[in-house]
Amino acid sequence: MPEDSPKKKPLAIGYFAVVEDDATGWTGGMLVLQPNGRPIEFQCTLPVRPSKAHQILFGPTLRDHVIGEVIGKLLAARCQSKIGLLCCDDAKALAVEPHVRCPIALACEREEESAHNSEQLQVIGNDCPSGMQPVTLAGKTFWVPMEQVPKVESLLPQFESLSDPSEPFDRIRQAINEAHSQLSRPKAQAA
Repeated sequence: MPEDSPKKKPLAIGYFAVVEDDATGWTGGMLVLQPNGRPIEFQCTLPVRPSKAHQILFGPTLRDHVIGEVIGKLLAARCQSKIGLLCCDDAKALAVEPHVRCPIALACEREEESAHNSEQLQVIGNDCPSGMQPVTLAGKTFWVPMEQVPKVESLLPQFESLSDPSEPFDRIRQAINEAHSQLSRPKAQAA
């Protein structure tokens, strides 16, 4: 029996994270999930290692530039899925906003802490970032630009079946670490 109106396909939720490694540089990953948490698409970059000239020219804005405007822009351009909401766990990743066609949400809770991510963990706390408002996604707090709150709140019911909306960041990091280990294996075997 045909329906009078076409059924609207649910939007996907995207996750963007960057792994910073002293030896390899910055590697970004974007994981796109169905509303139930099943992966649709995964993209990652090769490690990006800014030159000394970049470090001098960009100064304290280098991290914003590399994460949001280089890595994030590339991953957003490669993404083939229609994303309704893009979540990130580093405030520097918000710089990707001009390169995506959906609202961005910043995770504000991190359960794991590591010395390597201490700068990131200081940025993401329970204090509201300037110009952002908290929303609750499947029981976790995310910060959203104030002008995007109505749109994000209209999307939230689609993603309520996510068991842990912060967990995909760990999947991205594990996948990137696995890719790094795959890249280093041939070198280790050849030595």
